Amino acid sequence: MLRRLDDNWRNGTNCFDLPGEKLLGLFSCHQLIGVGGLNQDPFMTNCRAGRVRHLYLGQCYRGMGLGTLLLQQIIQDAVIHFALINTHAPHAAYSFYERLGFQCLADQDISTHRLQLIAATK
Repeated sequence: MLRRLDDNWRNGTNCFDLPGEKLLGLFSCHQLIGVGGLNQDPFMTNCRAGRVRHLYLGQCYRGMGLGTLLLQQIIQDAVIHFALINTHAPHAAYSFYERLGFQCLADQDISTHRLQLIAATK
């Protein structure tokens, strides 16, 4: 996942530079320990949908609430631009997303979870 993030950034495929998009980094002692991105959802072009992309936290930093902190910031930023956000999570991360209010989308292949945002203002 991180290699794909780097490749897509370098070749211009995904630079998180469209309206509402961003790429966040989480650092400890000047070392990057986690990343998480927010894109316009390319699979839902007819509505204001965002998509959580490349959410990753280094193995030794998991279980400390840092992934939650990162995803909460993504959600807070998404509210400004999007009415909902989707993600395609690995099965092991389902409970992580569900604890933060995401609903499981059992009938979809492209997205596993969705969070309906309350106060989209744009």
